[in-house]
Amino acid sequence: MIIGFVQTKGGTGKSTLAVNTTFSKTMSKAFESIALVELDPQGTLKSWWGEREDMGYETEKVSFHHISSTQKEVFQQGIKSIATYNDLMIMDIPGEGTGKLHTRFACAFCDLVIIPMRMSTNDESAFMANLYPIIKQIIQAAPEKNGRFHVIPVFTHPLMNLEKCFSYYEEILPHYVTCLKAVYPARTVYENFNRRGLNLNEYAAIVKSNKKFKQQVEKAIEDVELISKTILSVSKE
Repeated sequence: MIIGFVQTKGGTGKSTLAVNTTFSKTMSKAFESIALVELDPQGTLKSWWGEREDMGYETEKVSFHHISSTQKEVFQQGIKSIATYNDLMIMDIPGEGTGKLHTRFACAFCDLVIIPMRMSTNDESAFMANLYPIIKQIIQAAPEKNGRFHVIPVFTHPLMNLEKCFSYYEEILPHYVTCLKAVYPARTVYENFNRRGLNLNEYAAIVKSNKKFKQQVEKAIEDVELISKTILSVSKE
């Protein structure tokens, strides 16, 4: 299975979601081999993975791949090769301006496309102007891809009424796109966990003696496991 975290806007939590779903217990139980793939030429995750290697952290079932090329044939071949040797591939797709080459490829190639989106008119407008036309065009050309595109609400308040949140997205989302019944809350821990190449579970082990930090990271891990379970659930529909 191939999952892509896609959003033409930057700063929507794509990389954090990609990393943490990759290392979630849910995905580890469901798949024997998992590839985390970064297509962003800036290499943010590449640097993070390098820190992991320097610190000697175990990668378990996870391998990392960075494809920096913007040549369509090059990254297409790279993705196909990685997919051949892994049960699950999770792709972090860069935010893009004109052209949107990686975005178009991910929307056409992935089994599931997860779209992080804030509850804001700016995100709604950007989605309708930039990403939805691509989705609509792909489904019209390949109707079997209907049902593969899902928004995940991001940076939600931890105490938000989730039913109101889901209702908001159900009202604004156009045909072909649905809202996952899971959210990515705004938590400080998501800004701090990945220093020195850590994932959430490793960070939890480091801060376990600090009651406040321990509670925060445990809540974040619960977020990620629910998101991962929800993604797996819709993949089977």
